[in-house]
Amino acid sequence: MPKHNGTIDSQEDPQVLGIVNHVGNFLLKLAIVAIFIFALFYGTKTAYDFGYSVFTSGSAEEAPGRDVEVTILNGMSKRSIGSLLANQGVIKNATVFYVQALIYGYDLKPGNYVLNTSMSIETILLTLAGGNDS
Repeated sequence: MPKHNGTIDSQEDPQVLGIVNHVGNFLLKLAIVAIFIFALFYGTKTAYDFGYSVFTSGSAEEAPGRDVEVTILNGMSKRSIGSLLANQGVIKNATVFYVQALIYGYDLKPGNYVLNTSMSIETILLTLAGGNDS
């Protein structure tokens, strides 16, 4: 009969090894399910927040805001115009601007504009589509 020094030797007891394997497998599966649920929740929340911001008319700042001079160059894409406006603080999110410009189908015209940070993206799009140099 083998001597025991107070520890369990899993090689000596296959039943203990089986229990340890089952517990380990269960914990691994539980961790995977938890990660999946977290990713699903986070992805759903992010998608909702993005969709909400696309279909609402928020502004970068509360009224009265501040005026910002912007120059739209000939040949600038809607995406680059959105980036320019976001970098200058006129809008919060360049991607939301780009998506709204695509949805509404605005043809943005080059020119010099004075935009206010309290303007909604839709108002900014209307201004840039009108081509009114300010």
